[in-house]
Amino acid sequence: MALTLEELKENLRNLRRKAVGRLFELRDRFVEKAKGLGFKVYNAETAQEAAFYIKENAQGVKVLSLNKSNVVINELRGEFKKLGFRTYIRYFGEFKNFDPQSFRKQVEDYWALPGLHQKGIFETFEMRNELEFPQKNGFFREYGAVLGANAVSSKEGEVFFLQHMSNISKDLREAKRLFIVIPLEKFTEDREEAVFQTKMIGIFGLESVLLDLQPKEEEIFDFEELPLSSGEQEVHFILFDNGRSRLLGSPYEEILLCIDCRACARQCPIGKHLMVEEDMVYSPKNYLLGFLLGFVSIFDTCLHCGRCEVECPVNINIPYLVWRAQIDFYSKKGRGFKKRLLDNPELMAKLGTSFSFLANLALKIKPLRKLMRYFAGIHEEAPLPTFPKETFRDWLKKRGEEWSRK
Repeated sequence: MALTLEELKENLRNLRRKAVGRLFELRDRFVEKAKGLGFKVYNAETAQEAAFYIKENAQGVKVLSLNKSNVVINELRGEFKKLGFRTYIRYFGEFKNFDPQSFRKQVEDYWALPGLHQKGIFETFEMRNELEFPQKNGFFREYGAVLGANAVSSKEGEVFFLQHMSNISKDLREAKRLFIVIPLEKFTEDREEAVFQTKMIGIFGLESVLLDLQPKEEEIFDFEELPLSSGEQEVHFILFDNGRSRLLGSPYEEILLCIDCRACARQCPIGKHLMVEEDMVYSPKNYLLGFLLGFVSIFDTCLHCGRCEVECPVNINIPYLVWRAQIDFYSKKGRGFKKRLLDNPELMAKLGTSFSFLANLALKIKPLRKLMRYFAGIHEEAPLPTFPKETFRDWLKKRGEEWSRK
């Protein structure tokens, strides 16, 4: 029976709340099931441990195919590069006859997204591929695939992926060594819940996909040119914590409700511009999680517009959590010079007015504006007001004295 978007959200919230309350229990049930089926299971407390485990079991393979998963790209890829792996996001090699320039003119930012949900349009789909692992007596290519799971059924010991292209299916079928990374929050009770959660990622993340639907030449590697050889496929499950267990019972536990649909990125006004140079799967939640887990520095670029909370299908209060994270950080570490300066616009105004001639001159000289960006954190192209010789209060006081004499 068809459900409305609000009914889907309510069902999803109930599922996620129940799962987060039982994460360790669900994880242990999956481990028992997976080991009973003969799989190799490794518990990685940190990203470094996970990457080193993959290196130890890659048997000399240096090429890794990655799916465009938050955990794989944001948390693991940097560690792979330190260990000498060559990594590629196979998703970007799937684009055929795609003109980035033409596409960019249509969807340059979030305001150009089509707004399908507001029109009552959302994706419906069924599972397209069911595969049994490990594959025996097959033909495989000599590379490793590191795939972040979207949902896991603890009861049946099954792993689910959502793919928009065919990259994940190819890796599952072709890679001689499969490393399936399962973050702590991906466990669900059973197959029905895991299927539902995976479908919700597709439904609520449908529009956000368009924000980074642009192939990157540096990510393209022709895996299909690698020779095939017969043998048995190796499958490793890596249970990935990397600080997540610390969030349980903390004010930030709510983040673990997230299904990584990236709906919160749909109307984030800074995301597309902020993360272009960081090579990150961006969403407001991912950025906050990165800071809490220690692989993203404190951020002050959030505008606190609240759109991420509105878009989130499980109602995570991301703006509040960002505020809290910033307050916690500065209460422990203190504020640096830039932060103190930008947090005190009255002081900046007083200094600018006191030295108005020099301040206005500096605003016109590009090299000085670049120095201002470095020392004060104000971009050289940001439009700034000129400073008068007297403040409005002084001006008003003089006028008041003139009026009183009249």
